[in-house]
Amino acid sequence: MPSLRDLITEPGLDLTPAERKVIRALLDHYPRNGLGPMSRLAEHAGVSDPTIVRLVKKLGFGGYAQFQEALLSDMDHRLRSPSTLLQPRSHIKGDTWTQYLESCGGALQETQALTQPEDVRILMQWLLDGRHQVHCFGGRFSSFLAQYLLNHLRLFRSGCFALEDNAQLPDRLFDVQRQDVVLVFDYRRYQSQALRVANAAKQRHARVVLFTDIYASPLRELADLVMTAPVESISAFDTLVPALAQVEALIACLGLSCPELAERLEGIDALRAEFTTHLLEEK
Repeated sequence: MPSLRDLITEPGLDLTPAERKVIRALLDHYPRNGLGPMSRLAEHAGVSDPTIVRLVKKLGFGGYAQFQEALLSDMDHRLRSPSTLLQPRSHIKGDTWTQYLESCGGALQETQALTQPEDVRILMQWLLDGRHQVHCFGGRFSSFLAQYLLNHLRLFRSGCFALEDNAQLPDRLFDVQRQDVVLVFDYRRYQSQALRVANAAKQRHARVVLFTDIYASPLRELADLVMTAPVESISAFDTLVPALAQVEALIACLGLSCPELAERLEGIDALRAEFTTHLLEEK
């Protein structure tokens, strides 16, 4: 029998938007968000209690109490599995390089478990819709993720802009229009500037997509879509390897879904050749 986590992340689940919010809330801090009263989970997900009831019945449970029993059983199995236990950092001995890379592999598996295919589909649809502009913002350490994604988005389509944390930021935010997509990368320790960007975007009726960790980011309540990745590592510092993998997976998906990509790349390469962009060119 599949674990509860596997059950709620099954790609074939036919979920309503409200039910997807519940799944997202459960995965954001699994399993804690599902262990309290149903009203608390509903509040966290921003839905009504009846939505929770409909979802647990759709998942095959007789009620919320039975759902929580399955959650506790799943949690007990996870806690007993050595593969899910990380040693305290102070006790790490031996080949730290290898241990760190191995821990990144586990974090990537965790990232996949946190991903809802429907969220990816919606995000791709928004990003490939040329009627609306795309704006990217990143924090102190995550700005490279925003810029990396932006550089690729410009290959797929026009109308993609950087929201850089400088004196021009208010000017750029003023140009954000209704239904534009604002991508915000913000991980703990959440930055006040990211919150200001998200607030300004919502005030201009843009759609906010938040790339963040599994914890209680203050931007979550402002986001129309949340892409979550773990950041814990055996290092004294958080890892952005899972977040980068999310960005590259998104780029791969967009590349296969953009019919104009080949034509755009050909035209861009022709212009690059005129400007001798690359030092080494194929003859």
